[in-house]
Amino acid sequence: MKKIVAHWYELAIYIAAGIAMLLALGTWSFEQRILLLSLCLLHIHFFEEFGFPGGFVWGGLKVENGQVDSDVGKWPLNMLSAWWGNEWFALSVYTVPLFLPQYHWLALAAVIFAFAEVLMHVVVFNIGLRSWYNPGLVSALVGLMPVSIWYLLHTLPQGQFNWLDLVLAVIWIAFNYWMAFKSPICQYLTAKVDFRLSKREVLKAKPYMKRLHADLKALHNFGADE
Repeated sequence: MKKIVAHWYELAIYIAAGIAMLLALGTWSFEQRILLLSLCLLHIHFFEEFGFPGGFVWGGLKVENGQVDSDVGKWPLNMLSAWWGNEWFALSVYTVPLFLPQYHWLALAAVIFAFAEVLMHVVVFNIGLRSWYNPGLVSALVGLMPVSIWYLLHTLPQGQFNWLDLVLAVIWIAFNYWMAFKSPICQYLTAKVDFRLSKREVLKAKPYMKRLHADLKALHNFGADE
């Protein structure tokens, strides 16, 4: 279990392949196809952030907090809570609408989140890291965003949404983000010291650390490499 969690992002590629196969073989409505395709791309997005090239955690903390604690053990995220957070969000925001298609605001939430991902990766993270690229940018920009635009071009002319749908979608995103990354569950999992990030995982962010003149030698208290 520990070894699986330490490299959970590698499972994301297999999950994406499985969803793609399900999408290809099943009989789905247009909205369901969009959700399944987005869910597939979201797992590729996870792999880009944590697997290759990876390094998202340090960069995200730097942009969000302005500084990163040199003690990795004090970071508000480890591999276990990252696994929990990402998969909770994926399943709640992208899978729930598959079974409740009558609530269009649920699908709208998935679309809005995709645009939020593009905004964060293309603008916020790049400015914060002084870079033209950060882990997750490509899959958000050329994966999640085009699919979401396709969905909106198909549904907006039909008058499928109203302002209440937009409000509910934003509230749903905010609630699930809290559950995924800020809730007591996430804090409990982050406290599991056996799952803190290894030095190999942390140093995937080395290009951004150097650009921002971070002290690489000061980082300590890593988890074990496996």
